[in-house]
Amino acid sequence: MAAWLCLCAAATAASPPDPPAACPSDDPQPSIRIDGQPLPPAPSSPHSLPDRSVRLRQIHSELQLTYVHSFLSAEELHELVALADARGGWASSPLKDQREGEARNVRGAAEDERRNSSSCPMLWPVAYAARRAELAHKPGLLRELDLTTRLSNRVVSLFTSTGLPITSAHIEPLQLLRYQPTERFGPHHDYHATGKSSVQGEQRAFTFLLFGSTLPPEAGGETHFPWLNLSVSPQLGDGLVWANVDSEGEPNPRSLHEGRPPTHGEKIAINVWVTDRAFDLGNGMDNAIRSG
Repeated sequence: MAAWLCLCAAATAASPPDPPAACPSDDPQPSIRIDGQPLPPAPSSPHSLPDRSVRLRQIHSELQLTYVHSFLSAEELHELVALADARGGWASSPLKDQREGEARNVRGAAEDERRNSSSCPMLWPVAYAARRAELAHKPGLLRELDLTTRLSNRVVSLFTSTGLPITSAHIEPLQLLRYQPTERFGPHHDYHATGKSSVQGEQRAFTFLLFGSTLPPEAGGETHFPWLNLSVSPQLGDGLVWANVDSEGEPNPRSLHEGRPPTHGEKIAINVWVTDRAFDLGNGMDNAIRSG
């Protein structure tokens, strides 16, 4: 499972263009800095999904770090946020203690300054697909389920079509994130460092971070990888994929990353975690619908 994104970016990596003319002027460019310097323009590779066309750009071979252009629409993102607002789903973001494998709620920077944003776990298609009738009298929840199902299926299509066959049962519940100015998530890993922090012994092989807002570099809110000295500014509708494990499927400490605070404006994002094994609804799922 670990060797995936090299396949989808192989065409670009195998025949690098002659800069800068080989990069079409209409090719979208992410806002990325390495060692404090803007990443030079480079072409992205078009890729068709059943319901959307995206463009992929490999940023860094380490971690298989890949930028995905136009994965979701502004309308989809705005509707998800509105649905979360309507049901009062936002709460202080949980913080997983990776040494002990436990999660706890962060109630403010005074308690734990590593994470003080807000989050909202969205309805999990894996758990609710067979219970759709129960939501018939709750149109907001039914619409939320439709949206999370659509996005989860799109993630499945992206990974499967680029060489990594997965199902929706490999995707944890989507986690909607909101950062106000000064709110952050300090350096952390997404992988499970101990068996206690997983639900069924699964490992978070990949993270797919979707951006729900656009912030220029001077406005903060970057996703920063300290070991790579690389920062990515959010652009609405785009996403960033990286591997949390090495080629042997073991946790990779160099996947350390942080969500820097916006200096002004609001940052919205969605955490999508892809696991190395499918969840089994019939086997100890009491703690599965959680985030952090």
